[in-house]
Amino acid sequence: MKKAYVLIVNESGKEDFIISHLKNIPSVTNAFGAFGTFDVITKLESKDEQNIRHDISYGIRKIQNIRTMTLLVEKSEITRTNKLEQDVLNSNMAQAFIVIHCLKSQEETVLQHLNNISEIVEIDMLVGSYEIICKIAAPTYNHISEIISKKIRKICEIQSTSTINLINNQGFNR
Repeated sequence: MKKAYVLIVNESGKEDFIISHLKNIPSVTNAFGAFGTFDVITKLESKDEQNIRHDISYGIRKIQNIRTMTLLVEKSEITRTNKLEQDVLNSNMAQAFIVIHCLKSQEETVLQHLNNISEIVEIDMLVGSYEIICKIAAPTYNHISEIISKKIRKICEIQSTSTINLINNQGFNR
């Protein structure tokens, strides 16, 4: 299965409009409202990478008044949840995505450290500016902040991180 993430910046208050358009794009499996640098984070999955590229170019990028950053997944490392568990997390837990920049030569070491953090429910290795994206689930955003500052940012091989906090119950999961 091929995957990509598209991070979207839009006009204030347009998240619901954007997410409703994303529901009609075939390879979009998740879209969530977010707060921070990006307003919406979208996950695309397909058996064929060409489908993903087509949906990004002719679906997502055709939505007016948005800016996007595309993160192509090189390979998936872990997914610790099934669909039912993910639905429970989506409705009951604070969640965030963390994009991580590290040296390519340090990826395996970083992945080993990340695998030991139980709150991380998904890890993907990326192509491009960032090397890793991971999804965290915890009871509150304070817990997420604590996990990031006390566990993730303490991994000395990580050069920088960027956090995308999800807005609970704003978005969809196919």
